[in-house]
Amino acid sequence: MNTDVEVTYKKRLDNIVEKTIEAIESSKVQIFDILEKAKEEAKRLEAQLEELKIQVINVIKEVELCERKEKKCKLKLALVSKQFGHLSEQAVRKAYDEAKEAQIELALKRREEKELIEKRNELERKLIDNKTIIEKAEKLVSQINVALNYLNRDLKKMNTQLEQLKDKRALSVKIIEAQEEERKRIAREIHDGPAQAMANVLLKSELCEKLITKDIEQAKVELKNLKNIVQQSLKEVRKIIYDLRPSALDDLGLIPALSRYIKNFSEETGIFVDFSVLSDYKRLSPEIEITCFRVVQEALTNIKKHSKAKNASVKFEFGMRFISIIIKDDGIGFDKENIGQGYGLMGMRERVEILNGKFEISSFKNKGTQIYISIPVRGVEDDQIVSG
Repeated sequence: MNTDVEVTYKKRLDNIVEKTIEAIESSKVQIFDILEKAKEEAKRLEAQLEELKIQVINVIKEVELCERKEKKCKLKLALVSKQFGHLSEQAVRKAYDEAKEAQIELALKRREEKELIEKRNELERKLIDNKTIIEKAEKLVSQINVALNYLNRDLKKMNTQLEQLKDKRALSVKIIEAQEEERKRIAREIHDGPAQAMANVLLKSELCEKLITKDIEQAKVELKNLKNIVQQSLKEVRKIIYDLRPSALDDLGLIPALSRYIKNFSEETGIFVDFSVLSDYKRLSPEIEITCFRVVQEALTNIKKHSKAKNASVKFEFGMRFISIIIKDDGIGFDKENIGQGYGLMGMRERVEILNGKFEISSFKNKGTQIYISIPVRGVEDDQIVSG
């Protein structure tokens, strides 16, 4: 492969990663817009609430004055009633009119007090709901930042690795193509998952803003839906991050990381996977562990997408010089002429061969598929290593 072709592939790869990052950045901008609007609305509600609290205090004082006034008028009316025969008709009528006016004024003030208190309570509920939206948006932005950091870091590693593989021109083409497909997959997952969910968050938040003043119960329903959307988006972002680089692989090692991955795979797909280790487990070099993890991950993905299998097995054996892996399923298998073509098998083979390993696959129509992998534990040259 000449230099021009290398440059072309590098540009294509960088373009895919750039578009992936742009998709996440765009979603991040949308969430920021929601967050800023929610904060502005919170400030407006807080100002209204403070003003309303002052009005409530004032009207409570006015109600107390009206109550005292009405009490005085009642006492005066009681005295007039006792002296009815000794007072003029005009004096009696005046006493009755004052008492009646005091009662009406008190009733009006009490009604005003009730309406203001109800309005204050409604504003307090709106403010609480608004702050809930702000909190959720801030958490989602934090998760997006984590995803962006992973992508940017992964891109830097990838560029360094490509520089190291310039002398292996034919192999470089295949590796780049595999990485391009991976980036496209990530871009699709983000676009179809978190990005769509974030757009829904924006629409739901705007709907909630409108409903809060019209139908508080429906607004609560929509806020619950908004919460579910945010939770699902967070789950999808975490899954993307885990697929990029499972933290358990670095922290705990290959077998614990695979055990967790296979457990989640079985729960998600309903395919039973028997995972076993036939010898004592020992930590391996990072390049071997990530290769083993990615190969098993790709094999299980193929089983999920294409095999129609109900059961599968993954067996590991750690030897002094080699690590062996056997992956089997009871699915529909491949035609003989299609073995080794497509379904990510080429990428799996290349990962293993980079480490001087062996990759063998056997499959028969309606009789399932078996993959055998053997990787030497030592003797891998540094310039042959490609991390996942």
